[in-house]
Amino acid sequence: MHTGETVRSRREEYAEATYEALLDSASACFFQNGFAATSLDHVAHQARVTKGAIYHHFTSKRELFVAVLERQQEHSVGSITQAGETASDAWSGIVAAIDVFLETISDPIYQRLCWVEGPTALGFEDWWACGERYEIEVIRRLLDRAAQAGVLVVEDLDMVAHVLFGAVTAGVLGMARSAEPAVERQRFRTVMLAVMAGLVRPDVAPQP
Repeated sequence: MHTGETVRSRREEYAEATYEALLDSASACFFQNGFAATSLDHVAHQARVTKGAIYHHFTSKRELFVAVLERQQEHSVGSITQAGETASDAWSGIVAAIDVFLETISDPIYQRLCWVEGPTALGFEDWWACGERYEIEVIRRLLDRAAQAGVLVVEDLDMVAHVLFGAVTAGVLGMARSAEPAVERQRFRTVMLAVMAGLVRPDVAPQP
């Protein structure tokens, strides 16, 4: 019994290692070549596995891309949430979350996979839904904390979260397409902080 459990555990570890290797390889391939020009043969070669190993975990290139995209999003959400929730107060949490978000989206791999290749690979509606599933959750957590602290001047948090998600998406796409992303990033930060300052009591956000 013990031997069987050991063998099964090793198989599970191998399967998990293969899965992660495929995601790493696919991330690099999609980043370098784009979704359309990436072949599963190339992904398998880069991961040093057979093409059959890909189909053991994924039914299609699109499904593989979704897994890559979701891993990127989960990492981003975790970092942003931690920054927002560990800050000393609600406003500091908002600022910290915005800064970590801007740092995350400035990563060339994250930016291309999530914001450039995403709409192409998934189609606009599915790509937007994926963004809603991850980004809106983070936005809503920040808003909930601010509401619990009694600093918000609006009550419809669901609508605010959707409006902010739309604004963030437009800002990120502007950065991704800009010839001067660093300049665009600072403009984005300035505007987002001004928008957020308008949602809280005047005594909460520092005045410029």
